[in-house]
This record gives sequence, structure tokens and C-alpha cells, in this order.
Amino acid sequence: MVEAFTESEVRGWVSVPADSPPTEVELRLGSMTVSRTTATPDGAMSASRKNAKGSPTPSLPPPKGDRRNSRGQIRTFTFAISQLWDYAPKGTPLRVVVGSQVLPIHGHGMFLRAPRSGGQTPRDLQKRFDEGHLLGRTGVVQISKRLDEVWQSAVSSLYESTRALFAEEFGYDLFITYGTLLGAIREGGFLAHDNDYDTSFVSSATTGPEAADEMVSIAKVLIAKGYRVGAMGGGLHVYHPARPQHRIDIFHIYFDADGVLQHPFGYAGARQITSADWKGTREIEFVGRPALVPVCAEELLATFYGEDWRLPKTAFIWSVEKRGNDRTGVMTSSRLTEVYWADYYAHNVHADASTFARFVQDRLGSAPLTVIDVGCGDGRDSIYFATQGRKVLGLDRAGVAIEHAREKAAQGGLDGARFEVCDLADGARLAEVLDDAVDRPLIFYSRFVLHAVDVRTQAALLDAIDAQARTGDLFVAEFRTDKDEERVKVHPKHYRRYQSAAAFLADLRERGWVIDYDVESDGLAPWGDEDPVLCRAIARQP
Repeated sequence: MVEAFTESEVRGWVSVPADSPPTEVELRLGSMTVSRTTATPDGAMSASRKNAKGSPTPSLPPPKGDRRNSRGQIRTFTFAISQLWDYAPKGTPLRVVVGSQVLPIHGHGMFLRAPRSGGQTPRDLQKRFDEGHLLGRTGVVQISKRLDEVWQSAVSSLYESTRALFAEEFGYDLFITYGTLLGAIREGGFLAHDNDYDTSFVSSATTGPEAADEMVSIAKVLIAKGYRVGAMGGGLHVYHPARPQHRIDIFHIYFDADGVLQHPFGYAGARQITSADWKGTREIEFVGRPALVPVCAEELLATFYGEDWRLPKTAFIWSVEKRGNDRTGVMTSSRLTEVYWADYYAHNVHADASTFARFVQDRLGSAPLTVIDVGCGDGRDSIYFATQGRKVLGLDRAGVAIEHAREKAAQGGLDGARFEVCDLADGARLAEVLDDAVDRPLIFYSRFVLHAVDVRTQAALLDAIDAQARTGDLFVAEFRTDKDEERVKVHPKHYRRYQSAAAFLADLRERGWVIDYDVESDGLAPWGDEDPVLCRAIARQP
């Protein structure tokens, strides 16, 4: 039975005698076979299984068809097909075939017809296949990674440079893992249908939070060395600024207090690796270049992909097959955000003041207020206020940004601008910095900060400001509201929290602030193709 046939994937199962040979499943567009995979015993899809850390398998829709009455072994399969529709003229039948048997598709019968034309034809797809392309693991038609020598050379060079850095800076062996390791051990090269270069290291940490914190530190070192770094829950994406299309992924793993190897990204097998099993790494020649692999590579592959890892699963989809992961070691939203801003400020420079800073300065006129720029970034607005003759204290948790701000102030001879690294969620540190001497009255200035922090951090920040504020002090803020959530974003890949402007203003009033000005609108800070809906507010301490 084909349980699901959607725009992005095909998923189903077959029942065969338990001692049957591997079950090959074909996906056909018209009469053409567009992908093949191996159906595997139904273990990774059991929703009741849990790993050593108690992390359940991702929830899946209930199976269609009656698996319970099967007298054989249930084997499951998936195909990723997102780009296949581009080559399917309206009405073209799509089928799933095992041997000579066409499998029924739940809700459609024995085949499904393309609901609309994709603009190209099966003949166009066959031409691309003849040129060395295939339907890749993510459903995109791509050149076979076995043939893409430009990509191979670029990612191998990137791996070699980061491997050397890991050894020198951290004393860690950076080895190939996941799909890259699978290709090296099973096929002696890259998997044809893969889409990335996977690496990993064994952290010296013994708990998930320690390992995740270390990843943040490692990301900052990589950024300082000139790499671009993006964070994901299970690790890091790393690439050279000049070649963003060629990246490697770096995953962190660690042995817990019981000596069990933990995987924050995840695994689809049942085997566990212990510290007694781990024999370190060894160097091999991989597509003509040196690479490290674990000595226990086969055991690790069984952990990742199951005991049948030697069978090709062309359309292996982690979101479906994953048995579990170590949730304690996952990079939390605050860690992801910290890496994002460290990378952003290392590679982006803002020379001009924001429209909000100019708006605030125009309203203040010559009023002798000292600006506390909360979440100052690289100091673009702090520097502007300092050039207007104001004393400024800029605060941000991104050390790279603070370094840039200090450099700007020094270059401009702005002695009245001071900058400190400060985590806004650390109320005690924030109070300490604010206590250390600033001339009153104060204006607490917050631009594009409140939507970049979680509820707890916002509450801590407002509590600290409340504790410091005196009569005549001002609090000004500009932030994205819930009306902006669905709009297009120029930089979509970092944490944002969209909140009600009315609820925020009500909270300020409850805290004792008087709202002198507020507006919620777009048109306040357009940038390129983005025009966010923002709330601007000015509040006064009576």
C-alpha cells in the first residue's frame, strides 16, 4: 500500500516473508522509472520507541491499509519527489511498483495522475538522467555527486581546512559521518543521490547542554577564522563566504556519564555505541583526498541507518526514519540566535543610522539624555547618537558586534561612546553595567531587539530597566508585531518572536510607564524588498 502521495514525498509499505531478499521499490512517471529504493523492516517508524534520552520518534500519520493482518514482514519505503512534478504533464500517471506488482495508492487506486502540467516532460527528465542527473535524496533533480568533481573538490578542501583547525584549536578529530561515511564505507565514494558533506567530532563534554554550549564556542572560533557559520539543532553549516553553495555540516556527539554515545541530530538504528566500542579514528583515501573515519565505522553506520545499512535507500528521509535523538544536546533557539548574530556581525557592516534613531533624535532635540542602547549590535545607532553629542552606553551579547562598535567609536574619536558585552537575559549583569555610571536622565533605547528575544529575556530586560528608571527617564522601542509574521523576510533564518503591540503597551502601563507616543504600521523601516509591520513606542517614567 502507498499510504501517502503528496507534493513532497511518497510513503508506503509492503508485506513479504521475513526471509525474503531485499525488496526493491520503483517509482514510475508514465513508463519511465525515475527512482529506486529498498524497502526496509518497519522498525524506525514505530512511534512507541524511545532512545536512551527518552526522545520519541517523530509523530507520523496513522498507517493506511491493514498492516495488522499481514502474515509476513512489513517493510517500509519513502521517495522524496518535490521537483518531479516539474516533469509531469497534466494527467501523466505515477505508480509505485514492486517487481511486477503495482501498489494501490490510498485514495487514488492503482495510480495517481498529475493534477497540473509542470512545464517540462518525461522526455526532458530522461535527457537529464542521460547527462548524469538523478532524483536526489531531497527530491531535487541534481547531478550525481559521483560525477560532480567541482563540488567534490570544493567540499573536500573545506573539510581539510576545518579538520586542521579542529585539531589545532580544540584537539578534536573531525571525521566524516552520516551519508558521507556511508558512501565511503559502502560504495568507496560519495552517494550519488546525496546533497551534502557530513562531518562530526566527539566532544569531551559528558552532558548535552555542555556539548551544545561548546558548539556555540566552536562556531565563534570558525567565524573569527573567516568562515560563514549557520547553526541547526544538531550542528553547524560551514562554508567560505565566496562559495556559499559548497558547505560542510559539522555534528557534535559525546559520551554521556554512562559511556553511551549520544547523537543530538539523531539516528535511525537500534544499536548503541559505548566508550568501550570507540577506537578513535583512522585516515583513508576518499575520492583521492585524505579523510578521517571512525575505526568502528560499520557499527556507527548501523546506529545511524539500522543493521541493513548496506542496502541502498535512495530516498532515505530523516524526518520519517529517525528513531530518536538526544534532545538535551540540541542547539536551543537562544544558542541558534547567538551563533546567527555572531556570524551576521562578522560579515555585515551598517554605516548609517536607522530611521528609528533619527526619529528619536528629532523628538529629543537638545534634551540632555544619556542613551542606553540595549542590543546595540555593531553600534550603528549608538555611534549616531554619539555624533549628536550624547553620551552612549551600548550593550549586546555578541562579542564580535561589540568589538566592531568599539572600533567605530575609536576611529571617530567618540570618547562619549562606551560598549560592553552583556547578555540581556542576565538581569544581575545588566544591573551591574547600568549601575556603573552613566549620567542621568536616561533614555533606554531598544531597536529590533524585543522580537529577537524570548518572553523570559524580554521580561528580565524590562524588570532591569524598571529597577533603574527614575522620574524623567524614557524608554523607546521599535519591534516587529504579530501583524508582520506572514510577510516576506530578507533574512528569514533566525529567531523572531512576533507579539501584540497592544499587549506590550499594556504591559508597560502596568509597570508604571506613561505612553507618550505609539504607532503600529509598515513604511517605518523598509529595506530592499522587505517592509515590516513595526510598533514604535515612547514611554516616560512619571
